[in-house]
Amino acid sequence: MKNLIKITVLTLLFISCKSVENEDTSTYFGGQIVNPKDNFITLMKGEKALDTIYLNKDNTFSKRLDYIKEGLYSFTHGSVTQGYEYQYIYFEPKDSIVIRLNTWDFDESLVFSGKGAEKNNFLITLYLQNEKEGKLFGPYYNLKPTEFLTKTATITSLNQHIYNQLKGSGVELTEKFNELAKVTVDYPIYIKKEVYPFIHKKRFQLDSFPSLPSTYYDFRKGIDLNNSDLIDYSPYHNYVNNYLYNLSYKESAKKTTATENILNVIVTKIKIPEFKNRLLYQAIYNDFRGNKNSCCINDSALQIFNEHCTDEKLLERINYLANDCKNSKDQHPIEDFELLTLNNSKTRLKTIIKNKKSVVYFWSPEIMSSKMLIKRITGLEKKHPSIKFVGINMHPSSNDARVNKFLKNQFTLSKESIGNKLIKSMEPRTILIDKNGIVANSFTYLSSQYLEKQLLALEQND
Repeated sequence: MKNLIKITVLTLLFISCKSVENEDTSTYFGGQIVNPKDNFITLMKGEKALDTIYLNKDNTFSKRLDYIKEGLYSFTHGSVTQGYEYQYIYFEPKDSIVIRLNTWDFDESLVFSGKGAEKNNFLITLYLQNEKEGKLFGPYYNLKPTEFLTKTATITSLNQHIYNQLKGSGVELTEKFNELAKVTVDYPIYIKKEVYPFIHKKRFQLDSFPSLPSTYYDFRKGIDLNNSDLIDYSPYHNYVNNYLYNLSYKESAKKTTATENILNVIVTKIKIPEFKNRLLYQAIYNDFRGNKNSCCINDSALQIFNEHCTDEKLLERINYLANDCKNSKDQHPIEDFELLTLNNSKTRLKTIIKNKKSVVYFWSPEIMSSKMLIKRITGLEKKHPSIKFVGINMHPSSNDARVNKFLKNQFTLSKESIGNKLIKSMEPRTILIDKNGIVANSFTYLSSQYLEKQLLALEQND
């Protein structure tokens, strides 16, 4: 009841503030975070942080936002140790939006009130609805095409019904918001239609894709691949990505790799530089991460990326990654380098791993929480007692104490250590080394789905 009173007072305060001056075009944003993970939230526009809004002692917050233009934003809340959460929020000038959420059930507990709330409650309702449907949708990919289309039509109808309720409520909806609403209603289903032929073919081990009705892809006629207002909205972004990958399969007959195909399709179809850069980066990076063996970047794919990406930070990141790969190769001796112990005394990698099958993992508290790292490494050590696990912290900080307490063989790199050239990209790289000091896998990840098989192969390699 106390929380309800606080939110009600905050909402009334916003309304009264705005009624004082009818010409006020400012936007107001406030609310309460129950069980906060940190003392602030961050308001974002795409990948750009616009504002840091601090919580009061009672975990409420309020902020006047004079810079808001109509459109989609997001807010994030969390911490490195406990993880981050985010959700979308749609603003129009003169809105006074109040949120309330509990971090223990972030999305499900999120409720909007105040002027502009109805549109946002619609977005979160559809988000949860599509998330629920997504979890139940797996068996539908087994259906024949006509049966599959019946299922998707049913879900689209339900989404449309929720949208019609919003339109019938008397809330004024702008053309811009209606465009976003259409994406919210339709695009999660469009994604499923794009991936259906591939999943169905794979599940039934078919030689060719299932025969689809001639009108199956008619929905594509209304797709705009270059809508700058939507590129930061995940249903739109994810659909465009799936559609482009679908198109890239038509290029598979050419003597080029799958990564080259998707990069070329992106270059041809996407005209917005920011969007093109992001998709190019995702395509080449995801291919790198998804490699079953040692990760590597195809030289031809890298050339396409370098020729067409105009974002200097993304160019630097991928090229650092490519160089990291070249600085340690499979079936070559691991290069020895200097390490610092927790007491800042110097030692050498080859001294630590001498005559031992080893896993050298570079980690950072900025990338993986201490809780997750401890759980992962202790689990692997229990499963693979014959392998020595050596951790190298790329970003030493006060968050390391828990890791250093529970995990053995923890080190850092001195500024002069040539080990730094292995991680210029600052990727959390993991290297597998046999007992003779030969690299069995030069670049994998603790989170890789293939790591378990790689460790088993290392154990069996005598």
